[in-house]
Amino acid sequence: MAEGSAAPARNIPGLTPAGLRRIRSVFRLLSVFSPALSARLAARLFITPRTRSISEQDAHFLATAASRRLPTPHGDVQVYEWPGAGPAVLVLHGWTSYAGQLACIIEGLRAHGLRVVAFDAPAHGRSGGRQADLYSFRDALAAVSGACAPTGAILAHSFGALTAASWLAEDAAAAHLRAAVLVGLPRDIGYLFQSFTMAMGLSTQVIERVRALFRARYGGYPEEYSATVLAQRIHIPVLLVHGGSDEYIPAAHAEEVALQLRDGQIQVIGGLSHSAPLRDPRTVELMAQFISARLQP
Repeated sequence: MAEGSAAPARNIPGLTPAGLRRIRSVFRLLSVFSPALSARLAARLFITPRTRSISEQDAHFLATAASRRLPTPHGDVQVYEWPGAGPAVLVLHGWTSYAGQLACIIEGLRAHGLRVVAFDAPAHGRSGGRQADLYSFRDALAAVSGACAPTGAILAHSFGALTAASWLAEDAAAAHLRAAVLVGLPRDIGYLFQSFTMAMGLSTQVIERVRALFRARYGGYPEEYSATVLAQRIHIPVLLVHGGSDEYIPAAHAEEVALQLRDGQIQVIGGLSHSAPLRDPRTVELMAQFISARLQP
């Protein structure tokens, strides 16, 4: 959407208001002199997550896990495993996050005696790489699942939830899972792309160039990577959880996806923000119970 239009503002993770103002200024200036260069820069930024340092508290929590490095086509991935009974529950964070920020979820699952495996996606946390996209997230997920087999369920947040939907729908190796919990799920990459271009204040001309670069790289436009389409090919029980006050992804996205699931449930939790379901004790227990009940022998 063109800069200066009346569309409502969109939030994107990982940028402070001051940082966003500086980036918008750069794009305003650069777009005047070279729309093509502006588009190339935007395309690069779209797949470059902001580096987030691991907090001391999260580092202490991660130290309680057995950790190892796992090679993937996108660089080494940092894997954490906590012991428990039965097949592993895979836990996947969202964009600009890392495994340690899912401590409440991991502890909630472990309270049910479950074995838990989490990892830092490429270009996140302690994993290698500088850029990430749906394919690098998904390749890492598949590699971790194979290395930590048997796996029985997955709990994923935000961009990680969209990755999980893609993996569950399209990877035969995921067919053996018994349950999935997807938290703060975006409807498609198109919405995330639009949020990014609006936040950056890109002109219509630059946006069209970025879309062309995206299609040249991935073979399709952002909106073609859709959770509503993927959901039709997921046949295991799925619980969708969404904060009613999500500042990044409207709860309507989860509601759209829920209609396409063969075996789906949805819980929209009033008053919770995008990441709050990962820390809210009652919601954490709800998700842990959903998984635990389906991993019972």
